[in-house]
Order: sequence, then structure tokens, then C-alpha cells
Amino acid sequence: MTLSPIKKSSAATKVFETLHEMIATGRFPRGEKLPPQDELARQLGVSRNTLREAVNKLSTMGLLVSRQGVGTVVEPPTPGGYLTALSGQFLLDPLSVREFIEARICIERAMVRLAVARAQPQGIAEISAILQDQHAALQQSDWAEFTRHDTAFHFKLAELSGNRVLRKFLETIQDMLQRFIGEVSQLPGAIAEAYAYHTRVSGAIAAKDADLAEKEIVRHLFDVVGRIESNLEIDLQQNTLCGYNLLQSDTIARGTRRK
Repeated sequence: MTLSPIKKSSAATKVFETLHEMIATGRFPRGEKLPPQDELARQLGVSRNTLREAVNKLSTMGLLVSRQGVGTVVEPPTPGGYLTALSGQFLLDPLSVREFIEARICIERAMVRLAVARAQPQGIAEISAILQDQHAALQQSDWAEFTRHDTAFHFKLAELSGNRVLRKFLETIQDMLQRFIGEVSQLPGAIAEAYAYHTRVSGAIAAKDADLAEKEIVRHLFDVVGRIESNLEIDLQQNTLCGYNLLQSDTIARGTRRK
């Protein structure tokens, strides 16, 4: 059997990944001017040509724009730019977006049920503190800070589950998760709804209601699916995703209770 050589990442690729992550996670906020290329290349320890290659790729993706008399600026978010940003780094197409969300749904359903069974008062207090930080970021419309606490919320769920393998799973995809949350948070209404769902999930865990906690986390993640579909006009095939049956049965049950 003949094996193909493993390709090493080029310096330009590593610079691209570094800058992309800083943009996606808000360390380079939208509208901020990047340092001059000579200075940025020096900070990153690469040549100006290497930096230029990475910057050109980010500009092609719509994440950076060169403005005469100003310099290179992080581009304000748009739905089209959002899709390009996702497809450019770790989510290469709608199928990849779908698979990533589906994996999250499957894993986080298990996490919250375990959290209900195993969470101690200290852990519940810690997740409440994270919610307070999220609320403060929401009030200040600070999406970068909200993203940081949003990611912390999901990691805290893994910790409360008491399952080290589930926690390790999230650690493995930490960069991907944070970038994904950072991009989704830019969609209209996404931050406020995420906070509302997180509050309900936390409340269900504190009340020791595993069924409700599972339903709320599934609703939360399907809300993300719906926002991506409606804003980006792509079909993620909701009815084939893990958890869709739970979502449907819950919708029917709530409709029956209203009658």
C-alpha cells in the first residue's frame, strides 16, 4: 500500500488561521483597523509576503477590506460574509455546518441530562454566574464578550455532567465551537435568544427536570439551525437532524395543552 506524504501547513496558512480566529472570536472587532503590515508581520514572526498572502485570502472571503487613506479594516458582518467566513475555515459547505450542529445536538442532549442528575449546588451557582456575565454583555451589545461567556456556558454543562469524556470532546472542538458561536452571534436576534435558552436550561438543571433541560437545549440548537437557514438561505434538512423528533413531539404537546 502506498501512502501520500502528509502536507505541512504553510506559514501563510497558519497566519490565516490565527487572524481568522481573532476576527471570529472578536479579538479583532468588526470595524477595527489592523496594525500596519510591517508591524503585524513582526508581531507574528513572518515575512510581509507571507502576511500579505493570508490577508488577501481573508479579504477575498469578505472579512477584511482595504480602505484608501485608512488601511486594512475588519469588515462589518453581513449574512453573505457570515457564510463565507464559515466556509473559508472549518465549515466547508452546508453539509459540514449540518454535521457540526447535529454532533452538538447529540452530545449536548446527553450532557444536560447528566448535569441534572449530577450537578452540585456549587456548579449550579457557577453556571448562574456565567449567565450574569452573558446578560451584562447582552446589555452592552458586546457580541465578542457574549461569545466568550456563551462558550463557557456550554463547557460548564460538560463539567456539570461529570463525564470527563464529554468534556474532552468539547475541548477537542473548542476552537471550532468558539468560532461557530462567534459567527452565529452576529445573526439578528441570536444573542438575546441564546441568553433566553441558556437561562431556561440552567433553570431546568437547578429544578432537577431532565426532560425539560433536554428539550430546552434541543430547542436552542434548532433555533440556531433556523436562523442559519433563514438568514443564509441554505437548507440544513432540519427534519433529518438528530433531535428533530423530540422537537416535533414537544411542539405537538404544547399545542395540545393550549387547546
